[in-house]
Amino acid sequence: MQVDQSDMRHDSVFEDPSSHLRQIPEHRRHERLKKVQIDGFCSAKSVVELTCHILKNATSLESLTLDCIFGAEAVGQSVRCSAPESGKCMPTSRRMILEAHKALSAVKRYILEKVPSSVKLNVGGPCTRCHVMDVMLPQVSNM
Repeated sequence: MQVDQSDMRHDSVFEDPSSHLRQIPEHRRHERLKKVQIDGFCSAKSVVELTCHILKNATSLESLTLDCIFGAEAVGQSVRCSAPESGKCMPTSRRMILEAHKALSAVKRYILEKVPSSVKLNVGGPCTRCHVMDVMLPQVSNM
């Protein structure tokens, strides 16, 4: 699944900390779903809720990949420049980089504790060389 954040207006899970995540009705278990990848994972409440639903209902899930930068390569590396020859990532807006950092906080707060030990979780964050920002993000406890 690809989430193009530039075209999306969403309510972040951090906008109203008192609100709870909705539960998607369990109409059917997803017994054959083994790998899920969400490119452009963000802090949108609906995306976080969908991810939690998948973790709860995909009984055969083996791996979940959440990439917080839309269209990036090399998920899970600490430096993930998409242009290795130049040593720099493709230009990304400050808003998109800030959202990627918020998405990482959302993973820590809402997703990590729900990942079964049998599921391999891969999380791709912003490039640690090109997308470093001095930002104030919601605090996440127990991490």
